Amino acid sequence: MNNNHTLLNFSKADKVILWVGFPIAGLVLGWFLPRIAKWGSSLPWVPFQGPLKLIASYNGVWVGFITMILGLIAGIALTFLTFHESLEVSIYDDKVILKLRNEETILNKKDILLVFLDKKQLVLLGNDEKEIFRYKQELNENTVRTAFLQHNYSWSDKEPFKEDFKKWVVDSPDLSPAANALLKARKIAIENGEDEEVFQLAKELWKLRVSVKENDNRQYYR
Repeated sequence: MNNNHTLLNFSKADKVILWVGFPIAGLVLGWFLPRIAKWGSSLPWVPFQGPLKLIASYNGVWVGFITMILGLIAGIALTFLTFHESLEVSIYDDKVILKLRNEETILNKKDILLVFLDKKQLVLLGNDEKEIFRYKQELNENTVRTAFLQHNYSWSDKEPFKEDFKKWVVDSPDLSPAANALLKARKIAIENGEDEEVFQLAKELWKLRVSVKENDNRQYYR
């Protein structure tokens, strides 16, 4: 923390582990990939038989070096993706800045009623008690709580409206047609693993004063 704000993101140790761990894991997996492919291609029940047999068909030490390089590239790419998909939170005395992917959301303190964690998701409520932000983060609860309390934000150790959430079904009668349409689109995005689209559709629902979350690919709203 500096004199102006507190930054919630990966610690220096976490960054070292990510930058070193993923590439090394990629190298190791790449080196053993030809042998794994040979073993897997001998078992008919193992999926991806085509690619496995193709890799197993090549011989020579050079194959291992090539797959090591490919594994290293994959590890570096995974590290970049991890940072790209992680939420960065800057907490000031008068505002909170949330950076995700290439997008920045600025919420003024006067517009934030309450902050809490729902499992690993950081949730901010507006003055009408509806959600104005929700997204997963990886820090422990005590670290997040301490950071917000140091800047005098209202914090709850439990989700205050947990019992008010309802499971969404198509064309829920207590939702507007616009909200139902967004939830339909969001259901498809969840099933397709399109995390960025899932988040963008949630933002549109927040504008309609609808709070939304999911559990086991099922959506819940209030």
